[in-house]
Amino acid sequence: MTKRGKRSKALPVFDNKPEWSTGDLVDESLSDAAQAIIADLAGHHDGDLQEWFKEKLGSYRAIIRETEKGPARHEEIRHVRQLRLHLQEMSRGINNLPPFAEGYINGACFRKYGHSFNGSFLSGTTASVAELIDLLDIVEQDLEQAPTIRGVKPKFQRDALLADTADKLRQSSLAKMTKRRAAALARELLVAAGVEVPEDIVEYEKLIRRAKKRGEKKPLTNLF
Repeated sequence: MTKRGKRSKALPVFDNKPEWSTGDLVDESLSDAAQAIIADLAGHHDGDLQEWFKEKLGSYRAIIRETEKGPARHEEIRHVRQLRLHLQEMSRGINNLPPFAEGYINGACFRKYGHSFNGSFLSGTTASVAELIDLLDIVEQDLEQAPTIRGVKPKFQRDALLADTADKLRQSSLAKMTKRRAAALARELLVAAGVEVPEDIVEYEKLIRRAKKRGEKKPLTNLF
């Protein structure tokens, strides 16, 4: 039996490429000072430290660049809300196809995939869209509740790079290396690469500890 639904209202219109969308080349270049430090370390560490650091530094620069040109909080909330509404309309639309369209899409699905549109294909799509709608609803709430500090740039990406570099130096060292020595070397390397890090060892050790604690609380994901 074909379900009938009310005609959907016009769907929200999205920009093809928002101002904050990614796509620029990643800058993995190293200063002469950074290359000199890595060259000095090369004989005391296994693996290709330079390639590892270039990749990490490039990712850091890309994230910072996107953060700096990124949208205001209310724009992010509006985008997520519009996407959620768009998906809700789409879900209603595909579950309430008019009779001829439903017949044709079933025929097309048989020819293309060897099974009917109604059934596992439709139920699986509906379930996936419903899950995404739920996730976007959670994201919208989190964005609305997230604290903002005007005029202050978040430093957690810098701190994560510092912590990762210290761990890499310590783990790849051919001789035993203390956490303090690894932290100092990591700070020296980041500064040489143009990343601002506090001079006080107590301060940047604290940043490393915080970054690690934050990393332990959040699952590792690769989305954006």
